Amino acid sequence: MTSLPPLLVVDDEPNLLASLETSLSVEGYRVLTAPSAEAALGIVSRQPLFMVITDARLGGRSGYDLLRDIKQRHPDLPVLLITAYATPRQAVEAIRAGALDYLAKPFAPEELLHAVARCAERHRLLRENSTLRRTRDSFSLDQLIGGSPAMAELRQLIQTVAPANATVLILGESGTGKELIAGCLHSLSARREAPYQRLNCAAIPENLLESELFGHEKGAFTGAVRQKPGRLEEADGGTVFLDEIGEMSRPLQAKLLRFLEDGSFTRVGDTQELRVDVRILAATNRDIVAAIRAGE
Repeated sequence: MTSLPPLLVVDDEPNLLASLETSLSVEGYRVLTAPSAEAALGIVSRQPLFMVITDARLGGRSGYDLLRDIKQRHPDLPVLLITAYATPRQAVEAIRAGALDYLAKPFAPEELLHAVARCAERHRLLRENSTLRRTRDSFSLDQLIGGSPAMAELRQLIQTVAPANATVLILGESGTGKELIAGCLHSLSARREAPYQRLNCAAIPENLLESELFGHEKGAFTGAVRQKPGRLEEADGGTVFLDEIGEMSRPLQAKLLRFLEDGSFTRVGDTQELRVDVRILAATNRDIVAAIRAGE
């Protein structure tokens, strides 16, 4: 359990708080405690956790309020609600609000431990998947095959450009390794430990490409049942690679230009201006000069 971050238990009853802390500590979990929703939010904001366990009824703000706040700020953090006043309606409300599970008092210790073990396993799998993604997405100049003077010059150019924050456009025919060059630019940059998002502009329908890039609000269009961050938000601090950017529509080009100019954008269906720190890499196999002349 030592490789796991701690979990947080929230309850305004000191005896129950101490009892839960002891039970979970005996099983090898590192446990943090909070007597209120306000104290819990302070811990969540500054401390990595693998889950939160909270009583539904707290002095002041309720466990439901805490659940909603956590899901708004940390949507991937599992929250388990416990209460002495369980009803089917409350159970449905808790799950809809994003709770991992809902335990009614009195519950057997095994029920709680089973829910915690599920979260621990989930955290382990997410961590392993993240490691696999980093391995899969690792790029190096050694992957650029060729010993000609032109390839040596290309490697040198990549090493020179990579540390900068400049936007880069990679030109070349299909199959010449544009995606590999983009990956090397990210891997050799100061953003190498931050997210690297790839988006093929030719593979996504035009009416969905804007949402995929900038995100959308709930109800922005048919099928938008929840708020969804776009690739730019997900890559904050890192790099976004836009492949086949020459296939992007002119209206969307204008919105992307605005982002390139000042780093601001709005989600589809929203008016709030957002800002992120993202480096844009792009590639196309089209003759860009000819496309400009043709008004495309």
